[in-house]
Amino acid sequence: MARVLVVITPAEGHVNPSLGLVKQLTDNGEEVVYVCTEEYRSRIEQTGAELRTYPFPEDAFSHDPALKPAEYKHPYQFVYMMVGGIIRKIVPEVLRVTVDETFDYLIFDSLMGWGGTIIAEKLGIPAVCSIASFAFVEPLGTEQDMDENRKDVKELYEATMKLTRQLADEFQVRVPAMNEIVRHEGRLKLVYTSRHFQPQAEKLDDSFIFTGPSIVPRQDAPPFPFEQLRARHQQTVYIAMGTILNKALDFYKLCFDAFQDLPVTFVVSSGKHTDMEPLMDRIPANFIVQPYVPQLEMLQHADAFITHAGMNSTSEALYYNVPLVMIPLTSDQPLVAKRVQELGAGITLDKNNLTPVALRAALVEVLGNPAYRQQAQVIGESLRQAGGYKRAADVITNYFAAINR
Repeated sequence: MARVLVVITPAEGHVNPSLGLVKQLTDNGEEVVYVCTEEYRSRIEQTGAELRTYPFPEDAFSHDPALKPAEYKHPYQFVYMMVGGIIRKIVPEVLRVTVDETFDYLIFDSLMGWGGTIIAEKLGIPAVCSIASFAFVEPLGTEQDMDENRKDVKELYEATMKLTRQLADEFQVRVPAMNEIVRHEGRLKLVYTSRHFQPQAEKLDDSFIFTGPSIVPRQDAPPFPFEQLRARHQQTVYIAMGTILNKALDFYKLCFDAFQDLPVTFVVSSGKHTDMEPLMDRIPANFIVQPYVPQLEMLQHADAFITHAGMNSTSEALYYNVPLVMIPLTSDQPLVAKRVQELGAGITLDKNNLTPVALRAALVEVLGNPAYRQQAQVIGESLRQAGGYKRAADVITNYFAAINR
């Protein structure tokens, strides 16, 4: 069988979708070497892959200015983040920990962009791109339509290309054009969604393989008292704002104010790095607040989900037919929220004009209007029918077996 190198950006929303695929590849007999950080050791080793690590600050996407999620006003901002925050920091480490080794093919994270192409070229192997969000028909920030002639835009272009040229010289590879840095490259591109949910899917060729979300229960999920959910109220709402941007205590206070008198049980996953102590005496009786909630299990009990509209969380909710109230914060979240709302499975709120009244009204609408759940079921069915990680593994192994015959 083949020897496979997997390189994924060390972030929850990128590692987690890859785990089912990697486990299925190892179960199929492939030898997998997975390059990531120590933070993800337990999860990765449970797949049967061999982990190779490199130094990278834990929680870097919350604190590192080059990596911290932003609301991109121009595509060059996203490209600069990829080059300066991802490619420059990770590609040299990957080549260091795999020096003098041979592999049959590479699976790399789409957030690495051109960096995956560098690794594949230096190792002399074909590549598969793992896309944890929507496939980007256009780079993030394109829809803002910012003037290309602005001084700051020109300066950002020059800074990005200067760094790109330096890296191309360091790795002895061709200097790419700006649009090539973010392009989804590889023989195959795995997209963890369905063609139905993917915006502008008609513009993507057959090398894009839509397999749906990788739904794999977390082995390290803590216990949760699910029996308490219906003890007082018939409806349950789950609230979680992801693993990077979940520390805003003002948001939780706003939720308490908005929902404290609703006949609904609210479950809040506040995050393991969030200090909720200042709010402990303000938590209403209809709220259950825990630092970590087993999300896949919780969504199977939820009537609605209040979320930042991260791709993983959104896909998991829709997989279980749960409609959404979305407060997109950064990166691709506005794009994801826009698509959910277009398809009628949720309501999007503006984070800059968020009030208890607006939040309450949106949730009451989603809970009370069955059309939102019906549309969530339509998307959910498309996600379930896409085949998941088992189909993803079969497509990859069959492709490379065929070309190596």
